[in-house]
Order: sequence, then C-alpha cells, then structure tokens
Amino acid sequence: MDSIINIGIILTYVMVGVATLTTVLFGLKKMLSNTKNAKKTLYTIGGLILVCIISYILASGDVLSSYEKYDISSSQSKNVGMGLVMFYILAAGAITSVLFAELSKVFKK
Repeated sequence: MDSIINIGIILTYVMVGVATLTTVLFGLKKMLSNTKNAKKTLYTIGGLILVCIISYILASGDVLSSYEKYDISSSQSKNVGMGLVMFYILAAGAITSVLFAELSKVFKK
C-alpha cells in the first residue's frame, strides 16, 4: 500500500513540474512575440520586487519572549514580518485603486 502512495506522490510531483515548465515557457513565448506587453509585464514584476525589498527593510527581526519557546529565530521573524508588511502595502494599494476608480466615475458624471 505504501508503494502505491509513493508512486502517486512522485507522479503528482512530475505533473506539477511539467505544468510549471509549460506555463513558464508559454509565458516567455508570448512575451517574446509581443514586446510592448512584455515591457508592462516586466514593470509589474519589478514593482512587486520593489515592494518585497521595501517590506524586508521595514520588517522587524525582534523575537518576543513569548515566542522563544517555539524556537523562532530572528530571520524567521523578519521573514514573517516582511510577509505581513507586504500584505498591508498590497492591500492598501488595492483598496486605494478600487476607491479611485469608483470615485473618478462618480465625479466624471
């Protein structure tokens, strides 16, 4: 029974790998065929990387004394903090863009 499960897990890994490779190759093919949209995509990816870097800089690596029993290191704490700060920045950006889009429609009329 264990060998069947192992084969299933290995097959799943192979299928996920093939799907990932296909997705990346198809995306690269489309980017190379249309360079105007490729620039927009690269700007978006650059913006996300910039938000990630800013989030890492703003994150604190402090470990509270109540978390020491869980063996949390300062780098793990900084990575979690980076994820939270990045979520806050992206959520604020999404809310702001929705509000701007809706309010601009109201004031245009």
